[in-house]
Amino acid sequence: MANSYASLRNALHLAHPQLAERQAKNVRKREIAVKLRALRDARGLTQEEVAASAGMTQSIVARLESLSGPVPSLASIERYVIACGGHFALLISDRQIDSDDAFKEAFEKARGRISSDIDLDLD
Repeated sequence: MANSYASLRNALHLAHPQLAERQAKNVRKREIAVKLRALRDARGLTQEEVAASAGMTQSIVARLESLSGPVPSLASIERYVIACGGHFALLISDRQIDSDDAFKEAFEKARGRISSDIDLDLD
């Protein structure tokens, strides 16, 4: 089943290259949305509380947490994260970045500087 799905996806991408680009953007959007929501949940905040603290409306917060749609601006992400009492970092490198390794390394460096209510267990 997995092979037939992969071959169908590849055929669609060949026939419609813009589909692959849109799907790649949606992957980024989903990753951002899931991390934002996890931070808000870890802090025990509502969307309304984050919105008030960030100077946004609740509907904007909901869009930031939505699994689809446009990728939010860095400024919006930063305002959301700060409103949740979190930390925001952007990693840029001249070599291939394995996001799991990059985040693991960043979290290991951050141990002791991040409040204890956020679980950093990487295993």
